[in-house]
Amino acid sequence: MRNRVFLAAAAALMLAAGLAHASEQDIAYGPDPAERLDICTPAAARGPSPAVLMIHGGGWRAGSRRFLAAAGIRLAEAGIVAIPVDYRLTTGAPGTTWPIQFNDVQRAMRWVRAHASTYGIDPSHICAEGDSAGGQLALLLGVVTGVDPGEGQGVLPAVSPHADCSIAISGPSDLVRLAAEKPAMIGILIGPGDPAQIHALEVDASPALRAASSAVPALLIHGTEDHVVPIDQASEMCASLSRVGAPCWLVRHGGRHEFKDVAPDQVRALWSLVGRFVQSMRLGHGTGEMSVDEATAHP
Repeated sequence: MRNRVFLAAAAALMLAAGLAHASEQDIAYGPDPAERLDICTPAAARGPSPAVLMIHGGGWRAGSRRFLAAAGIRLAEAGIVAIPVDYRLTTGAPGTTWPIQFNDVQRAMRWVRAHASTYGIDPSHICAEGDSAGGQLALLLGVVTGVDPGEGQGVLPAVSPHADCSIAISGPSDLVRLAAEKPAMIGILIGPGDPAQIHALEVDASPALRAASSAVPALLIHGTEDHVVPIDQASEMCASLSRVGAPCWLVRHGGRHEFKDVAPDQVRALWSLVGRFVQSMRLGHGTGEMSVDEATAHP
């Protein structure tokens, strides 16, 4: 019921805006029922448009692309093809743990690139955005260039899964450190194993520990009062990217996890910033950490 109400409200907002429309929903990018995505396109696009694969949060064990509908509309209004995506969730049981979540979003990115012309997408301008757990997956899409081993590895192997830019809202970046601080949160993602296996999987799932010179520009948005994913996870990610020569911008807000305790006008400003970043794959000032006011002070 909650999803139906949410979708009805999103559809009403879309019609009222008159600037974007959902071209298709429930598109299969893989054989599992969870491997589905939606596509929200700008109205009257004049040629191929930039796109963003939007990845939901939920601690890798909950959440849905349905809750990204309103944000997708915001991005479509900015001339961007918004693609909310679902992926298989973990229960902590074997067969549901890491790395199938990353296998799925890599597969989704390859599917989008392979079908770019069908949906008016510029195949050289596809970014990844995510919140919380989705932010970790989006950041990995920005640092990992090839298809990682796992399920679906042989599907579209010649199509790149590498995002052209990445955006993380409250995203974790170092799961080795976070596992020491929040073992239950990371344990359900990684699953059981001996200490060496668990450590290797935590490293594999850590974009800050996999950053390389091929990493793409990244925008991180994080609350200074975030006690779910501490802001030092974002600071570490930016530092890792800087060390390998990749541009990174960390925008701090004064709220908690995701956009909790953030004023609505500031949330709108931050989504506008995300849209501008996807369009240009950079911000209009120097890299590093800054406040929301500093980040939004320049067009």
